[in-house]
Amino acid sequence: MKKIVFIFLIGLITVVAIVLALSPFWWKVEKKKGKPLALNVAPVPSLRPLPVRKNRKFIVFGASLSLTGRFRVESQLVKEGYDIWKDWVNARGGIKVRDKRYLVKIVYLDDESSPEKVRQNIRSLIVDYKVDFLLGPFSSGLTLVASETSENYGVILVEGCGASETIFTRNPHFTFATLTSASFYMKGFFNMMCLVNPTPTTYALVIKDSLFSRSVAKGARLWAAAIGFKEVYCAAHPPNSQDYSGVLAEIEKISPDILIFSGHLQDSINFTSQLVKKVKHLPKAVIMTLGPTQEVYLKKLGKVANNMMGVTQWVEKNNFSCPVFGNTKTYVKAFISKYGHHPTYQNVQSSACGIVYQIALEKAKRLDPAEILENLHSIDCETVYGRIKFDARGMNIGKQMAIVQVQNGRRYTVWPLNMAEKPLAYPLVR
Repeated sequence: MKKIVFIFLIGLITVVAIVLALSPFWWKVEKKKGKPLALNVAPVPSLRPLPVRKNRKFIVFGASLSLTGRFRVESQLVKEGYDIWKDWVNARGGIKVRDKRYLVKIVYLDDESSPEKVRQNIRSLIVDYKVDFLLGPFSSGLTLVASETSENYGVILVEGCGASETIFTRNPHFTFATLTSASFYMKGFFNMMCLVNPTPTTYALVIKDSLFSRSVAKGARLWAAAIGFKEVYCAAHPPNSQDYSGVLAEIEKISPDILIFSGHLQDSINFTSQLVKKVKHLPKAVIMTLGPTQEVYLKKLGKVANNMMGVTQWVEKNNFSCPVFGNTKTYVKAFISKYGHHPTYQNVQSSACGIVYQIALEKAKRLDPAEILENLHSIDCETVYGRIKFDARGMNIGKQMAIVQVQNGRRYTVWPLNMAEKPLAYPLVR
């Protein structure tokens, strides 16, 4: 009986939270006194026709990626995801649009992890390289800039690494995201914490001061408040600083049950290392947005990583069907053969960008961006990455997040329960 009541309450909370999370009110779309909302007055940009190519043999995609700078490691994963899709498609004759096949070409420009360079690159890809469609960069901040620029030029952009809702509360017309949005990252974690014993009651948030992390924090607060967890500490840490001594001193003093850290890969490595060294009594559970999900995190930290948790967009255990690769197992086998390592979720969600483009193109009667746009809006299918279904703004509302935990030097899925490889190790013991 208690289990039925719990399931009912979680369902009710989820419905209410989704409405709040996706509403412009929650995300503070500001209204100037005496004027209508900007969303209601912004002119709708025109969709740009595809460039004319004599004897066209290729569909040309463009991407601004951080081949150098602070996002270079993650961006390399994105590039691998794009390239394996391109090579797979081309090896099978290309993308078929009605009765003709086109090979895939991707033009990459290095944005040096700089927003201004992203703006320049997107403009150059459209104006100088005359690409047909765009693929996204890594990180929410850079994706926001890419989307703003591509929207101004009326070019479709499908991205897999910009999770912040801010990208979509601008009311874009030609931008789509294959990944689950940032506000939903901690939903499953708080649901899982309701089932453990002793049940935690307090949590602390430490976030890097970035667009993505702020979105994660807003969502975490929403889910926590809906279930009844109390926030006892929150700190926004400078994005370029890796000294967490002040934050950790406060955490030691407050002693929260749960610690949530939101940042990128190197941030998570440094935070974990300092946390374990400097905090004598660790929280019962520690979860991060990025870190425990990555192989390099395990290699650099060794035993220090044990029992740390991470949220992930995808786990290899799931064997989804896919109209391009057949299924996830086939994709993983091809990926390992090409790159010599297992795919991460950044790899797969980037490949998913190409997959949805291919689905939309092959459904079209001709190479018409208006028809491609309509086909993207109507997509609801399973891919190697999971289900993809876009809402009216281009956000993927079709899939859920998973949680992994490092146990004895290896990563295991611990949530959702129907995908769990091992039970959750709780409370955290060092």
